[in-house]
Amino acid sequence: MEQILKKMKDMGMGGFMDKSRQELCMFDTTYLRDNEAEKELEERYMELDLTRHQRMLVNDYVACMETTRKRYADISYAAGVKDSIMMLIRLGALKEIRVSEDTEVNFLRLYNI
Repeated sequence: MEQILKKMKDMGMGGFMDKSRQELCMFDTTYLRDNEAEKELEERYMELDLTRHQRMLVNDYVACMETTRKRYADISYAAGVKDSIMMLIRLGALKEIRVSEDTEVNFLRLYNI
């Protein structure tokens, strides 16, 4: 299992994850609404009369929250992939998994994973 996840990461799973998430986000009304609210709040934040130090502190705080949430999202995505593979194995849909070193034969390569 870990070998599969490592191979998927090595083969560019991040790009696949980003593309899949982006496609789903474009049709999620809650995400779209929150994204618009974020833009409005950012404009209001920029209008605040803050000192340079205060603005830097808030910017650092927001950046830290964003990177933490992005990392959590990536971990959640990988956990979903892992759970899906484990479920397919338990259901008998996948009997044996081998990760081929030959990228032309590797089934994951077909899906740019």
